[in-house]
Amino acid sequence: MTTNWSLFHKHAGAKPRQFFEVRLFGNAVWHATGMAETWGSDALDELASPAAAQARYQALCAEAVAGGFTLSRQADVDLDKPDLDLLAAEIRDGARNAFNSMRAAHPDQAMNAFALMSDESAMTIVPVANSEQALAEDGGGEHTLWVPQEWSFFEEGAYLDIAYRMMLPYHRDIPNEVDIDALRAWVFGACAHALRMLAEEGVFGSPAERDGVAVIFCVADGDGTDDIVEPLNTPASAARYAAFRASWH
Repeated sequence: MTTNWSLFHKHAGAKPRQFFEVRLFGNAVWHATGMAETWGSDALDELASPAAAQARYQALCAEAVAGGFTLSRQADVDLDKPDLDLLAAEIRDGARNAFNSMRAAHPDQAMNAFALMSDESAMTIVPVANSEQALAEDGGGEHTLWVPQEWSFFEEGAYLDIAYRMMLPYHRDIPNEVDIDALRAWVFGACAHALRMLAEEGVFGSPAERDGVAVIFCVADGDGTDDIVEPLNTPASAARYAAFRASWH
């Protein structure tokens, strides 16, 4: 199903704080609003004709602007054909902002681990980081180094709110033909691709620094993702990860 999609935000500095979202399909207009990183409250307006629905869609977009929201994204979206490259680009941009914000908020910490975490339902993307100091305080073990659920910095998820809005229709009562396996492949694949692009940009350090840095994608409540993690790291770092995984068996 193809929908017209408009997403608006209010920001606290550069970080999305509130969202206002509108989708048009056929004779209906779906809209939602709330705080970033939440589902918010939503409603579905059934109209008498496509023209009436279009008018309602435009009125809601104008209402968002009048309420102080600014347009973040506007596009025609085919919900039956998720675009991996488009989602990966949004995750890349949001994660870059999140990791840089973590560094800026903790200038005394030497960040040496970066991750994106999702869940078995492919409903969330959480950026997480850790530092040499935090790792030392936790005992400095390989377990903590490679388990993002135990890391210390995770407060910047709002930067990924655009990507979050792209994923949520598959968990709401919005018609589409994407099953859970295809949804997982889309979200998890986009996260891995985003991390690869960030690594190529140097977001995780220079080539000389990368041997001491862990870069991870993981599913917090699901199976391991070794085939994704190892290519994200240098051979030396990947060898440490492989040794850590082998110690579990």
